[in-house]
Amino acid sequence: MTAGWTQQQVARAWTGSPLTKDFRHLLRIPPQWQKRVSRLDPVIKFVKPKDRIKYWNIIPGDQVRLRNDRSGKIYQVNMINRLSNRIMLKMEMDTVSETTGTRKSNGKSVPYSNCQLFMGQFEFPAEGDSTQAQTKPVFALRMATDNHRWAGYYYTWDRYASATVPRLPHYMPGERVRELIAWPKKSRHIRPDPGPDDTSEDVVMRVTYTPPAFPVFTGLADPQPKAPSEHEYIAAARKPNDASYDASQVFEVFLAKELANPHSRAKKQARWQSYHLYRRSLLQKFIKDELANLDGRTRREAQAEATWKWRHELVQERRAELKRRWKNRGAEASLHRKKTRKVRKEEKRKERLRNLVLENGPNQVIPRSANAKSRA
Repeated sequence: MTAGWTQQQVARAWTGSPLTKDFRHLLRIPPQWQKRVSRLDPVIKFVKPKDRIKYWNIIPGDQVRLRNDRSGKIYQVNMINRLSNRIMLKMEMDTVSETTGTRKSNGKSVPYSNCQLFMGQFEFPAEGDSTQAQTKPVFALRMATDNHRWAGYYYTWDRYASATVPRLPHYMPGERVRELIAWPKKSRHIRPDPGPDDTSEDVVMRVTYTPPAFPVFTGLADPQPKAPSEHEYIAAARKPNDASYDASQVFEVFLAKELANPHSRAKKQARWQSYHLYRRSLLQKFIKDELANLDGRTRREAQAEATWKWRHELVQERRAELKRRWKNRGAEASLHRKKTRKVRKEEKRKERLRNLVLENGPNQVIPRSANAKSRA
């Protein structure tokens, strides 16, 4: 990871969100990320940090025209890429490939500097012999920003047109143009009417679970209800009509851990927060114990020794946790089986050597012992 970006994030820099939540696009990115190792790798393009635009005045939802387009056609902005200073325009229609059947977008990628923002239709006075007012489209030739602020979870600012094409009629000749341009509004999602295969809202909002009836709490002296054991719950689930089955008891507590996903983001975050809270509390405990018994040391030396003991304790706990996981996944039992099997194979090999018997043959000679040689 470099400068808050990864290579995958840089490859997927195109976004349809109009919000500017940070200015990470101004950070440096390694130039070698643009090199493709194979054809399967995505094409990554970005400009130098000094050439990137900090405040984007053209965002998805705006309407623009191209400077080199003589037809003057107005396009809608679909996506933007803050790393390459390019804008993806939404075309009129998409095409479907005849060979693969996939839908292919005809979006056009153009540079940011080649776009002129459409400000709307303005009424201009009559020209020449005509006596009727004319309505013309006005585009921003140059834009400026002001009033930059943090709006809670994204940055926002006011955008102005400092020069327009054509020049707005309500500005006098020589007067400085400063026309405020409103940001595009997000269109509301229209929900279609439910069909015969859809579930109506009253059925969805209907409460179908009735919690069990708990006994009324009258005082601490009264005996408290005892939750049934797991065996009782399983027996009641198998035989719901049995006389020992009590529907008022809270049987659902036994399914809480089974139905909850331990790998959810909330559970992981809760475990991470709990562990870091434990680390901080353990460090405070070591520091408190060392400061209580200085034994001629300074407070700084005592804190340094407490920190060392704290780190050593964390290493020991980590090793113990890894060993516990090693045992739980069956690695210890597997190692024990391998050792037992190795010893058993060795014993069988020795047993075969002990029981080895050579058959009598014509070329076999039994050597004499050393005692027989000395006598001779």
